[in-house]
Amino acid sequence: MIRIQLMAIVLCSLLSACISIPEKYTALPPGEWRAVLKIFDAEQAIIAAQDQSETSKEYLELPFNFKVVYDTPDSFHIEFRNAEETIIVDDIHFGLDRKTAFDTITINFPTYDTYFKGILDEGIIEGHWHVNYKENYRIPFIAFHGQDHRFTTVKTTPADFDGKWDITFDYDTEDPYKAIGIFKQKGNYIDGTVMTETGDYRYLEGEVQENKMKLSVFDGAHAFYFEAKNTGEKNITGVFKSGKHYTSNWIAERNEDIELGNPFELTKVIDPQYNWQKSFTNVRGEEESLVSEKWQEADIKIVNIIGSWCPNCKDETRFLKQYLTENADKNIYMTSVCFERYKDDLERNLKQIQTYKSQMEIPWRMLYGGYASKALASEQFPFLNKIISYPTMMIIDKEDKIKYIHTGFNGPATPQFDGFVKKFDTIINEINRTI
Repeated sequence: MIRIQLMAIVLCSLLSACISIPEKYTALPPGEWRAVLKIFDAEQAIIAAQDQSETSKEYLELPFNFKVVYDTPDSFHIEFRNAEETIIVDDIHFGLDRKTAFDTITINFPTYDTYFKGILDEGIIEGHWHVNYKENYRIPFIAFHGQDHRFTTVKTTPADFDGKWDITFDYDTEDPYKAIGIFKQKGNYIDGTVMTETGDYRYLEGEVQENKMKLSVFDGAHAFYFEAKNTGEKNITGVFKSGKHYTSNWIAERNEDIELGNPFELTKVIDPQYNWQKSFTNVRGEEESLVSEKWQEADIKIVNIIGSWCPNCKDETRFLKQYLTENADKNIYMTSVCFERYKDDLERNLKQIQTYKSQMEIPWRMLYGGYASKALASEQFPFLNKIISYPTMMIIDKEDKIKYIHTGFNGPATPQFDGFVKKFDTIINEINRTI
């Protein structure tokens, strides 16, 4: 966490034992901030070219909110907020850039290998969000102190988007895919999530104005934007953007009974001759077999196929860490096999795995499986029909037989999560009873 020499300190009453934020400071002003990622949009650019007014823009605004919180009179952290989610970031660097003569701030998300870098001037930060593992990938952003709205402060009569929706993405292509939208609306405010068979699209938050809904999320790894129009009592149509690199059209129909496929049935064993002796590279750069002394001694083995860049994987890892801590008596041995984003760069991939392991305080071993390709992951585990998602988790008994495979992860942002927790515990207890 950065340390800041403050120019003046306002002391609280000793009886209240509180910390007052000084009126003068050399870093970020405390309190609420509103930020916008500027996503270039071809359609918006055409409109902007035709409309010469000051309000026309050639980019789409993907907004998110954060709060600067002082922990002591000379140190602070930042809380990024999406609906019910709060992401605390304290890897922050601030100081005068001698080249530009401006105060410059860098906000790092080490587990996801991304960062913000911008210039602070008069309560405004302007710069770029950088994704290290994508070549030349950066998105302009601007943040304003003292603003706490997400999209607008306008209040109009909203259409109804509340409920459960049967979504089809890329419906106008040869490769459409299904999802479920769960939205909770209260007046103009709306939040929720979108679930697919491979995972959820995080804690979405936004607003409804007349017949249009807008939702966004930024979590350090992904920047998602959803927009939709209500085209009737049971139908909506919209667009989805992931950062500046992906756009999908989607349609949806209200359907309270729609369900996704069973995540325990999507990935299957096609060859019972498992090659558990296969070696992967550990974080020290050494070759290491999946089978170790601790593996052989364990009653239950879990192998989860993940990527450090994947928020759904992080949700699953956080769950497994808590479960193993609370069930230490069940003799479960964990291994993560990581598929990372730096192509042909073993050193950087291993460094990222080490950072992830340290930041998440993961007590089990983490191995490097290769570049983040589902085809490559499938080759590494040829006894499975295919790997279609990060994460994919194999639950293995004492005789080294795969008992269950769980594909994807719909985490705590979704109503599926509680059911998964109960199912997982039932599976572990079931295997234990057979020992």
